[in-house]
Amino acid sequence: MMRALIVDDEQLAVERMETILSAVGDIDICRTSLNPWDAYEYAKTNRIDIAFLDISMPEINGIRLSSLLLDLHPSLDVVFVTGYDNYAVQAFDMGAQDYLIKPVTTERMSKTLDRIRTRHRHETVRPSDSYSALPAEEHSEQVMLTEQETRVVRLITDGFSNKEMADHLNITTETVKFHLKNVYRKLNVNNRVQVLQHLMELKKRI
Repeated sequence: MMRALIVDDEQLAVERMETILSAVGDIDICRTSLNPWDAYEYAKTNRIDIAFLDISMPEINGIRLSSLLLDLHPSLDVVFVTGYDNYAVQAFDMGAQDYLIKPVTTERMSKTLDRIRTRHRHETVRPSDSYSALPAEEHSEQVMLTEQETRVVRLITDGFSNKEMADHLNITTETVKFHLKNVYRKLNVNNRVQVLQHLMELKKRI
């Protein structure tokens, strides 16, 4: 059973996470905290297998807290749970296992935990240094993107906005939206965060 830490500066958010994790089962919620530093102090002397972290918190944000926790527990699985999608690139670069947008559903959480359990059963995964490139050529049959769509995906992983993409590629923002729509359809996703999650999963298989 995985020992879980929940850190969020909103009590209702913590309680919701407790309810969801209790529903999916096989999770021992060993600690909940409204204060990131309190969570860090706890982690110094206690085993933690998985941490569910909010990002926007006072004093220290979830990204920084994840770095501190990983220093203590290098094998820790980190899942960010936040109301904002603009930290996704940074989160995955930090090695996050998933990036969940609030409100999180039990079904969505189950998928996240299933992926983590599968990864633990197959510890042959090689770490990836960056998510700023597409998967290896041998996976191209799974991601049948045009050259321009590939460029758009790379810019997504680099955190470019639609306007920045348009300027960089010398096309209109409407054309960018057209390419994004095709990318989402081909990858079977609905937004940028899911694009990053899809690429992360493919890279883990390399």
